[in-house]
Amino acid sequence: MRILLFLYFLAGNIHLKKKVLYKFYRSKVLKNLNRISGGPMTRVNHYPIEHDAERPPQTMSKPMDERKALGDIIDYYNRSSSAVVIQKDWKWVYLNGAALKLLGYYTLSEIEGKSIWETIDESQRTAVASRIHSLQNGINTGPSTQKWIKQDGSYVYVEVMGVPIANELGQTVALIEEKGCEEKLVEETLYHYKLITENMSEIVSLLDHEGSFLYVSPSYRDYSRDGIENEIGASSFKYVHPDDVARVKEVFAHLVKYKKPVSVKYRLLRIDGQYRWFDSRAISVQNEERYHYIVVSRDITKQKLAEKKLSVSEQKHRMIVEHSSDLICLLDLNGVIVYASPSYHSLLDYRPEDVVGKDILAHVHPDDCDLCMDVLTKLRNFREPVTVTYRKLHASGEVLTFEGKGMPVIGECGEVNRFVVISRDITEKIKIDQYKKNIEKLSVVGELAAGFAHEIRTPLTSIKGFLSLLSKDKDDKEKEFHRIINDELKKLEEVVNGFISLGKPEAINTFEVNLKMVMENAISDVQLAANKRNITVTNHVNKPIFTQCRSDQIKQVFINVLQNAIDAIEHDNGEILISITVTSENISITIEDNGKGIDHERIEYIGTPFYTNKEKGVGLGMTVSNKIISEHNGHIEIESEMDKGTCVTILLPNMIDREDVTRW
Repeated sequence: MRILLFLYFLAGNIHLKKKVLYKFYRSKVLKNLNRISGGPMTRVNHYPIEHDAERPPQTMSKPMDERKALGDIIDYYNRSSSAVVIQKDWKWVYLNGAALKLLGYYTLSEIEGKSIWETIDESQRTAVASRIHSLQNGINTGPSTQKWIKQDGSYVYVEVMGVPIANELGQTVALIEEKGCEEKLVEETLYHYKLITENMSEIVSLLDHEGSFLYVSPSYRDYSRDGIENEIGASSFKYVHPDDVARVKEVFAHLVKYKKPVSVKYRLLRIDGQYRWFDSRAISVQNEERYHYIVVSRDITKQKLAEKKLSVSEQKHRMIVEHSSDLICLLDLNGVIVYASPSYHSLLDYRPEDVVGKDILAHVHPDDCDLCMDVLTKLRNFREPVTVTYRKLHASGEVLTFEGKGMPVIGECGEVNRFVVISRDITEKIKIDQYKKNIEKLSVVGELAAGFAHEIRTPLTSIKGFLSLLSKDKDDKEKEFHRIINDELKKLEEVVNGFISLGKPEAINTFEVNLKMVMENAISDVQLAANKRNITVTNHVNKPIFTQCRSDQIKQVFINVLQNAIDAIEHDNGEILISITVTSENISITIEDNGKGIDHERIEYIGTPFYTNKEKGVGLGMTVSNKIISEHNGHIEIESEMDKGTCVTILLPNMIDREDVTRW
């Protein structure tokens, strides 16, 4: 703003010339020099403006006693109240009392014969030397404000009025007057501001209401074709890129109309033919009754190129983020989401804009909230990536498992100001891993079955046969013992049959089977057990449904699931509902009961060999069922709620064309 104030001063009128006083002193000096020299002073020599400030100006020698003439001048001005100085050959030859007092000297001997450059500031040297040569050639240089050095080293601003008289003595006479405090401040301020503006890399300009230059700083030289001095009065828009001219003029017109600060970015044609980007900021200033407009323009080409590269890089990364199947979010230090990737909608059915502004724990499974909070604490304290496996809640309520990696975002000062969390859905991966584990277990069990199942089954059959013979003609007590032994042998036989089923090879030959008939046969086998417990089995499958499978194996799966449902119902009015839904891709068989239900923590272990929650169970029924359905390229899903019941869904691929799925 100070630079802008300097330009404001340039736009004003500074009346510092004191023409009346100058004319008075000039006539006075001229009169005395004429008297001392014995006649009118005439122009005797011409000195060029170009000169060496150290080289004494040339003088004309006359047979006149210069010392006597100088003595007469000194006698005259010693009585003057005006400060008068006289130099010759760049040395002081005379300062009257007023001048000595102004510069802080007591006697003439303290300064007489010394170089004038010890008194005049170095920054003024070239200008002063030029003025002295002009004065000696009779040229009126007018008053000049100069910075002089006093005896104590301090500075004083003086207005110097040289007398333009050519004389034979080679001396220069000047009257000096100390500037007032306000004038000195203005002069010094103007000098400093001028020094600043002329050395700035920014282009500083002063415009009229039409956008023409009243002033432009030297930094415009790289854009001016005609030279800086010839740009005054020219349009400031002439080198603006054609595509930007209309917009720049519109912004300038807004400034002229409303007098409010404006800014605009545009391209400016440099002399070498390249366009450079500029950011110009402009204000209006009032000078008397007129308005002028100050514009400071900064080259932002490097910034624009950096922004372009950053934009390209940002677009690439945004494309990666927006098309990633992983959940990507940015958190503040409080764990609030400030950015969420579009994958939130595809994976969790939440719109990203609905997630932003919420706590990261909002959709985390309640049991994993403490774990996630610990991860954020570690990120904040240790500033290193942390990996965690946790669960999130789908919009539908489904629980999904994610593997997340959190990373701190480090600021310029080394502080943590953000967190980035990238989470991958591993729900299916966990299921596959669990499936592989079950397959491995089944493989081990199958090998065991192949090794000794048949060896056990043969003597088991013999034991049952002889036990039946021994039980004849026995009293009731012994018959009861035989019955118990026979029941235990049946259980043992069931275990052996289970082992043999596990050891059988995968189903290879499949046939077109009516699932309605298979389900009815399975219900018939368990109906007696259901009746004993007063359980109603309702089959909603009322039309034939065909698919490719092994009917005996699928029937075994139905029986195992139905028997588990019967065993789970421990109250009266038990009910089992059966339904089948067909799509173009899957056949879904649902068996639902209103039994006691299964604890969520135990559901994941169902199907593991020898795992059971029944007192008389072996733990192979669901293991065998999983194996059979897996061999048919399907899978089993279990949903349960304590004290409300369990729903088992058997999904099989639809192996028959849509038109042939259901047959009447």
